[in-house]
Amino acid sequence: MKTLTCAQLGGPCDAAITANTSDEMMTKAMAHLESAHPEMAAKVKATPKDDPMMIAWNEKFAKDWAAAPETN
Repeated sequence: MKTLTCAQLGGPCDAAITANTSDEMMTKAMAHLESAHPEMAAKVKATPKDDPMMIAWNEKFAKDWAAAPETN
């Protein structure tokens, strides 16, 4: 299990998001955005996956996920 904050994921707050896999983290992070930051969630959903900004975000996320320590 790993924990990243909303801010580490590019969001505006320090809420902790915990997940067992990177896919689960993506799902939980989007759920957090939708509930806590709906305007930001709408922008993310409207941005094409092949947009250079999204590609850069995915690369950063992969590195941050890999570097995050395992927690219990």
